[in-house]
Amino acid sequence: MTKSFEVVKNPWLASRLREDEVKELVYEAAEVMNSEAPYLEVEGERVVFVGDTHGDLFSTMAAAKKFLSSNYDLLIFLGDYVDRGGEQVGNINYVLSLKLEYPDKVILLRGNHETPLTNQYYGFMDSVSRRYNTAFYKVYAFIFAFLPYACMLNGETLCLHGGIAKGLEKLDQLKKLPREEDVNDPVGFQVLWNDPKEGIRGFSPSPRGPGIYVFGEDTFIEFADRNGVEVMVRAHEAFPQGFKWYFKGRVLSLFSAANYTIPVDAKVGELADGELRVVSPLR
Repeated sequence: MTKSFEVVKNPWLASRLREDEVKELVYEAAEVMNSEAPYLEVEGERVVFVGDTHGDLFSTMAAAKKFLSSNYDLLIFLGDYVDRGGEQVGNINYVLSLKLEYPDKVILLRGNHETPLTNQYYGFMDSVSRRYNTAFYKVYAFIFAFLPYACMLNGETLCLHGGIAKGLEKLDQLKKLPREEDVNDPVGFQVLWNDPKEGIRGFSPSPRGPGIYVFGEDTFIEFADRNGVEVMVRAHEAFPQGFKWYFKGRVLSLFSAANYTIPVDAKVGELADGELRVVSPLR
């Protein structure tokens, strides 16, 4: 029997799980997410959206408390649970526990930091090595491959970590993305890494690195109209105010880690009464 119930009741236990308990948690979560497609279509009238948390277990707990303390239908995490923060192992163990306890209400999308490519440089591999051992990282790399790339909420709100991709014409293409630890598919890679940018047209190379792009309002609107997207909710960028609206309110970018490398007034998104708004998870 997994420790997920106990961890959800007392999230600070998440950092203290033994190797065998983590393996059980991971393999049960993989079984649940294996039944989900890489691109999900979900429904919900009251929804909480969570941006990057990067090992900030306190901020993740605050978002989860908001979800659990009220009558929300869904809790959608937009990725980047690990790297940089002080409770990286605890944070990923906690969100996996939430998924097991609320499999139909909690969605864990994949971020660009749920890959070995980033974990070897930004801290998660080292965190796992210190808490368990170097080889144990493979257990987490295994579960990262099961995280969906995107979900469509109520047929109109697209949720993902980074952005739309060159070569992505129809959202159904995402259903065919392979489950892989290192994301080699160029469309999948860009969904995790791309960014919106005001004042440009089309796609342009991103300063983030090769194979990554920024996209302009014209390209986004064309894609959105083609796929029935009214608004896109994404993460991937840190802002002091915790959020930013792009493209005249068609794209909302959230950052939900209060304890980060820069001061951030962490925010989450909330859909309620038909309105998408930005709120503090602590209120």
